[in-house]
Amino acid sequence: MAKAPAKKEEKKPEAAAEGEEQPKKRGRLPLILALAVVLAGGGGGGAYFFLFKTKNGEAAQEARPQPPKPPVFVPLENFTVNLVPEGSEQYLQVAATLKVLDSHAGDAVKQYMPEVRHRILLLLSGKKAGDINTADGRERLSEEVRMTANNILLVAAGKAAKPIMIAAAPPPAPAEPAAAEPGGGEAAKPPHGGSQEEGARPQEEETPAAPAQPAAAIPRAAPDDPVQSVFFTSFIIQ
Repeated sequence: MAKAPAKKEEKKPEAAAEGEEQPKKRGRLPLILALAVVLAGGGGGGAYFFLFKTKNGEAAQEARPQPPKPPVFVPLENFTVNLVPEGSEQYLQVAATLKVLDSHAGDAVKQYMPEVRHRILLLLSGKKAGDINTADGRERLSEEVRMTANNILLVAAGKAAKPIMIAAAPPPAPAEPAAAEPGGGEAAKPPHGGSQEEGARPQEEETPAAPAQPAAAIPRAAPDDPVQSVFFTSFIIQ
């Protein structure tokens, strides 16, 4: 019977320890919640910063100018044609290279090469030497070749052909001859020793020179034309 009080005294320290742990746990709970809120806020800010930075980076990359595409050239075999006679027989030997929009257009030119060469031969054989023996004439011929080849590819792609209308440059206006003075080019002398003022005739007004006629504009390729340019690497008229 004397041992029962001793057992009760042993339980008191355990109860006191449990009572001390409960306030400690309650004191740690607000700290843990506050830390969680801070971490959550920091994580959200980090995620926002990452997404914002990624979108800005993509926008900057799209706004950055893209490097130009490398040019695609398709060489044509040499042409030899008889020109329209102008008093004597003449022929033309020419080598040309097409500059096309991209590799797809280059493959299309190779696919339709027989038709391209046929149309260009007909075009060249209908020219006179006087039409193409100048720099301006050759430039206009290159544009005609370009538009001829371009229309072949446009029709093959199911698009409408463009009209080939290249006017020849107007010839220079002939110079007007100077008006000859009567009496062999010398001014008429006044009769009977009269004064120069009495015998002088009124001076003729000078005819104004005719204004220079501007050369007809040469059409250029549109940005989406399959054939962009034609370069003559050899051009011989004989």
